[in-house]
Amino acid sequence: MPAFKRKIFYLSGFDPRGARFYHQLYAEQAALFGAKAGREIAVGKRRREPPHSVAWTVEDKGGEKEGGDTVTDHVFLGWDDVVRSHWVKNPLALLRRSVVAYWNFTRLLDWPIVRTFPFGVRFAFYYPGVSTILLPVLFGLLLALPLILLLGSTWGVAAAALVGLAVALFVVKKIQGFWLLRFIIFNDTLASDRLPADVDERMAEFAGQIRASLDEDWDEILFVTHSNGSILAVPIMARLLDACGGALPDRFSLVTLGSCIALIGNRKDSRRFHALLERVGQGDFRWLDIGSITDGACIAGIDPCVSCAQPRRARLFQTSPRWFKYCDPATYQARRRNKYETHFDYLRTFDRISPLDYLAISSGPRPLAASIEAFKAENHG
Repeated sequence: MPAFKRKIFYLSGFDPRGARFYHQLYAEQAALFGAKAGREIAVGKRRREPPHSVAWTVEDKGGEKEGGDTVTDHVFLGWDDVVRSHWVKNPLALLRRSVVAYWNFTRLLDWPIVRTFPFGVRFAFYYPGVSTILLPVLFGLLLALPLILLLGSTWGVAAAALVGLAVALFVVKKIQGFWLLRFIIFNDTLASDRLPADVDERMAEFAGQIRASLDEDWDEILFVTHSNGSILAVPIMARLLDACGGALPDRFSLVTLGSCIALIGNRKDSRRFHALLERVGQGDFRWLDIGSITDGACIAGIDPCVSCAQPRRARLFQTSPRWFKYCDPATYQARRRNKYETHFDYLRTFDRISPLDYLAISSGPRPLAASIEAFKAENHG
């Protein structure tokens, strides 16, 4: 049978790691997925796609019995250099900017909507800030009196402050809190009326790459975003829809994994982003959104267009990945204990293969629309 030809554009989250990390992760998961599915999946070497992207070829030799062979051109849309330029390194600057970002989000979020978010999301949002800013103060106060009695006022206060700081650093590192603080600072920047110039230019470049693929001979084109990449998908999709008269071909789909669009979409001061999100919500295209309430870094189960004035026209299918169904109990509990890695489980395969497993939709012969229907049949009766 002729090969099914797929093009994937993958946009990562606010992650300074580049294509090398994601290519290695994909190759590891492809080997696991192929062994479980009884398919031969070959992941090619990385190649440059100037000016900023990196690509690799995925060949799934399933044969006629498995629906035919599939060839996927997987393009990693590189913006890790931009991430590094916005990665706050100075500890004092990180603390100061975190306080400002938290203050802005707290006073400017649309709280009647935000209160509908899962509790875990609201908890995860504030936990790094509380751990970094309030824990040293709390532990310092608790330890101050006994240490002052033991060591005297000067050394006692100093020791209490050091112990409080050490406890806070331990907690923050354990939950990857420094990354979360930088994530919050960056998104506070994105909520302004103008994108940073380097971010805006790179997203315009990516929109041009995706637009060009619509004129090429692909059976399917997927624009896949993860985490913070879902927020940046909004200006990209707005450009695409403007260029295509508000409707994208049926072979095109947007896939958002671990999305946090509502974080900016529900900032009352984010007028620019609101306007872009309105345009995206009014577009005609297929949209798959997968988010888990066990992932504190995403806003699961909330319509990305919940803050839009007009009813959404985009054909959204929103679902949990239902990891509990596709994992053995021990595997599931082990994964849940590591909250940071949970955020990347959308890119991993499981003990049992889901029709919406990332490897299934990115390498296999089944188009996304059919994969969604197969998932519905397994999980929604």
